[in-house]
Amino acid sequence: MMKIDDIVDDIVLLILDNHKPLKELGIVQNKVFARVKGLDEYGLWVEHPNFRLPKQMEAVPAKKMKYQEVTASVLIPWGFLASIVHFPGVEGYDFPSPFEHPIGFDV
Repeated sequence: MMKIDDIVDDIVLLILDNHKPLKELGIVQNKVFARVKGLDEYGLWVEHPNFRLPKQMEAVPAKKMKYQEVTASVLIPWGFLASIVHFPGVEGYDFPSPFEHPIGFDV
């Protein structure tokens, strides 16, 4: 039996509905492949690998603003999700083996 917790760390296909506010985050299509990082009562947390983050915090004219691309976690509220397609057992989409990753914390 499939449970929503089974999709954490997997790549899924999200089908979005009325997702206009998410366009500000660079999510412009209604079908998006994303790696799920977690979930809570507010929605699904997904990885956004190329999020543009300003390098400086002070006010700078838009034309002179410099950005860096970072990996961010983005909340997709439950209200924007029409459906989630999961691909269990499909290579490259399923939960990675814990034996393929180092155990512990980076210091």
